[in-house]
Amino acid sequence: MSVISPARPTSQTADYAKLGPLTQALLDQALTEADNTVDNREFRTLMEIATRLAGLDLPKGHDVAKCACPYCVCGVIFDTAAPGLREVEHPGEYNLPLLQCARCADEHPAFHED
Repeated sequence: MSVISPARPTSQTADYAKLGPLTQALLDQALTEADNTVDNREFRTLMEIATRLAGLDLPKGHDVAKCACPYCVCGVIFDTAAPGLREVEHPGEYNLPLLQCARCADEHPAFHED
């Protein structure tokens, strides 16, 4: 019997749409505050809060994000070190880039100017 491995390794994700309104608001607040802090300890604490709210394990790199696909509203929350992600926008004034999840990056990749 042969084992077929997936084309891309999978990582743990959560669905933003399946979270209640209060949990969504708290998650959004934690991600926004994490994106705007310059203190590493505060950033890591906020990411821990965000992952618990989303029902995810804290990834090794301590970074999670909500898909920022400009073409759909998939609501996937994912580890920012997961394979197959696509940058939608450079961080600019923020700590983290806006990213498309791997599915969106495959199905309808966002145009990105270098």
